[in-house]
Amino acid sequence: MFKNTTKEKLKNGQAVWGAMVYDYSISALEIFGHLGFDWLLLDNEHGHITTQVFPQCVQSCESSNITPIVRPIGNTPEIIRPFLDLGAHGIQAPQVQTAEEAKIIVDSVKYPPKGKRGYFVANRNNKFGLGMSAPDYLNHGNEETLVCIMVETPQGIENAEKIAKVEGVDVVFVGHGDLSTSMGFPGQMTHPEVVEAGKRALGKVLDAGKWAGCSCPEDQTTMWLEFGVRYFHSSVNRLLISGAKQYLDKVHDESSRLGL
Repeated sequence: MFKNTTKEKLKNGQAVWGAMVYDYSISALEIFGHLGFDWLLLDNEHGHITTQVFPQCVQSCESSNITPIVRPIGNTPEIIRPFLDLGAHGIQAPQVQTAEEAKIIVDSVKYPPKGKRGYFVANRNNKFGLGMSAPDYLNHGNEETLVCIMVETPQGIENAEKIAKVEGVDVVFVGHGDLSTSMGFPGQMTHPEVVEAGKRALGKVLDAGKWAGCSCPEDQTTMWLEFGVRYFHSSVNRLLISGAKQYLDKVHDESSRLGL
């Protein structure tokens, strides 16, 4: 039976570390699990992670004990629910602006009485119907599935407290990249006004008793940890570029030193 280890760590007060994946690669997904990452953001919004490849993505995550979280291209039930039935352990919903929108997302993720997700217990997370009884699985699914709401606009920032107070929301995540653009400072994630807006929103999230998440440059991670943020992610592409550049810089320096 599926266990959301990322949600369990959050309950224990631990920070959890993820990586965003745009393209489907069995090896890459497994490697990040073996490296010790807690979760992967399987990106349907900006990437090529579709329902056609999602079961294989989940298999790769399960083989290396890393939590599969999906970011859907939209926040409607007909987009969200198939990913859950195919094995997602949670949803990271983009561009949410109001508590009403957050409630629609929760309703799409949670089974009655906590939501409106359609009855289907023969899915991957219940061993295709060979796992728990229907009542037990519906309760288990509601408990284990993570709901992360992304606020990425000034309106979302101002409504962060109301969004956090929606029953069923676990994490409210400030996407500083989109926020910087919507505030008129495109790409300037460390602009003082952008950082202040993020802190204002996440402070209200923490006061509401929910977990706070954000995207940030690596050199700001300590600041956000001290602020109370516990849910972070980088991206596979960024980490690949960083590691490859570090390698090339080193070998080029050594070959230049030797006159090669």
